Amino acid sequence: MAVRCTKEVPTITPPVDEWVQRNQISGEYKVYDTLGNYLYMMQITRIKDPTGMLADSLRFENFDDEFSFTVAQYKWANHVMGVSIGGHDTLYDTNHKRWKLSGALFDDYNKFENDTIRLRFQKTNINYWMEDVVPYYACDCKQVAVKQH
Repeated sequence: MAVRCTKEVPTITPPVDEWVQRNQISGEYKVYDTLGNYLYMMQITRIKDPTGMLADSLRFENFDDEFSFTVAQYKWANHVMGVSIGGHDTLYDTNHKRWKLSGALFDDYNKFENDTIRLRFQKTNINYWMEDVVPYYACDCKQVAVKQH
């Protein structure tokens, strides 16, 4: 009886360019509160760094139904599809009122997964409410953004 030897050839998977993956984040989103109530529409656009040397950026249009801003997206060690909201002090809303807005990469938030981003950000007008003649406001806000196809 003859024994046949076969050589197993390993499958080589090419590395995935995480900035190509980030193209998946671009699009239009319906945003809901944590109870599933519809809040607003938001647009996210990826802006590729033309030099390839720096981080790409994401442009948020109508974030929290009030803000438009652009944030550099650096490589996250633990999660390739992390979505940085950044830190903004003196960010103007649609009514020209001033705010502080920030959002870090939390354990279960600010990550693009399965066409959904569970958003978590801090929003306050603590430095401006008296001068802007508006009620004081501070929030550790949580929302759910679902990409539309």
